[in-house]
Amino acid sequence: MTVVRLPYGSELIEMDCNAEVLDVEGGGDSSDEVPDARALLHQAVCNPLGTKRLRDLIASKPDAAIVVVVDDHTRTAPTELMLDALIAELGEARADRITALVACGTHEQPPDQDLKRMLGHHYGRVPVVIHDCDAPDLEFLGTTSRGTPLWVNPTYLHADVKILTGDITLHYYAGFGGGRKSILPGIAGRETIKRNHALLVDPRARTAHLHQNPVHLDMVEAALIAPPDFVLNCISAPSGTMAAAYAGALAPVFAAGVARAQQLLCRRSRVEFDLLVVSAGGFPKDRNLYQAAKAIENCYHAVVPGGSFILVAECRDGIGDPLFEAWMDRYTTFTAVAEAIQSDFVLGGHKAFYLRRVMQQLNLSIVSKLEPDNLTRWHIPVFRSVDEALAAAPYKPHARWGVVRNGFDTFFEPT
Repeated sequence: MTVVRLPYGSELIEMDCNAEVLDVEGGGDSSDEVPDARALLHQAVCNPLGTKRLRDLIASKPDAAIVVVVDDHTRTAPTELMLDALIAELGEARADRITALVACGTHEQPPDQDLKRMLGHHYGRVPVVIHDCDAPDLEFLGTTSRGTPLWVNPTYLHADVKILTGDITLHYYAGFGGGRKSILPGIAGRETIKRNHALLVDPRARTAHLHQNPVHLDMVEAALIAPPDFVLNCISAPSGTMAAAYAGALAPVFAAGVARAQQLLCRRSRVEFDLLVVSAGGFPKDRNLYQAAKAIENCYHAVVPGGSFILVAECRDGIGDPLFEAWMDRYTTFTAVAEAIQSDFVLGGHKAFYLRRVMQQLNLSIVSKLEPDNLTRWHIPVFRSVDEALAAAPYKPHARWGVVRNGFDTFFEPT
């Protein structure tokens, strides 16, 4: 028996098993030296791709208003360290010219404690604007070739210097996060986001896939209409340690980051496991079911049809999205939700589309702090420990099973 420690909220829970641990490259425990995140960010900013150094770009703009777009509280980007690197490059004299714009997309405004966690010692020092996708002062920039009306935050548009930050991660219909996604959906209007995300029904809109992906291409087009001056993106291994950082122009930074993310986060897999235990990766990745369900989408390809999938996710904030919950209540089969998503796309409903798709193929259960009654109406059993979930799972004792320690950042691509 081997003891495996699984991230669960802000702690690790242990399970004894003889399962195969399915870490991707760089995702497991390692005695190798961990790269210094500050050094990686500093090196990236000092060696930009496809453009001049940031200090040179603003040399002729001593009074420039600078906006730095940062990820919101549902992401794990090292915003504090990124701001450190950017301010070191810009010079402390320009620090009071910076405004941090929190790219919430359609997410709720982050509570004050999350802003403190995100910004660290910059909290209270750097002015903060929190994007509101329903704000009346969003500005219309035209329509993309796919029919998406582009409404964008005015703080970003009217800044003299526009900088995007964030991390490049897996995304289940945009292919990868990061880069252009800071603009759409990050600082876009609700109708813009809704029209863009409605493209996810296309089979090319899937995790780790960019070629002819309409969601991704629509986001790229939006970013070309409202282009940034500089981008700083990082890539983390599933273990949470920063593995690489790139800075400079949007296109080369995103290309370099995606290439590294594919090496770190993607794994080819034959569909062969009868049972898979998958941790979403701990807080904030498992703060609610809406976020944690991404781990299901990333990993379910590695389970045989009719097999069992156990999600380990604390979900301290509950289900996380009222529309997701309403759609799960209303549409009890994948066929029903698939018809609904194509005829009347609603943000939140798309998550029900993905979850029902998995549930028609696998036996899904969850180890969580969610109240069992919340999910039993969806026919998803809730357990308080992995041992309880394993005892209830319909699999044979000699079946092949595995464990994934960070499903949020581990993608199994079927061969």
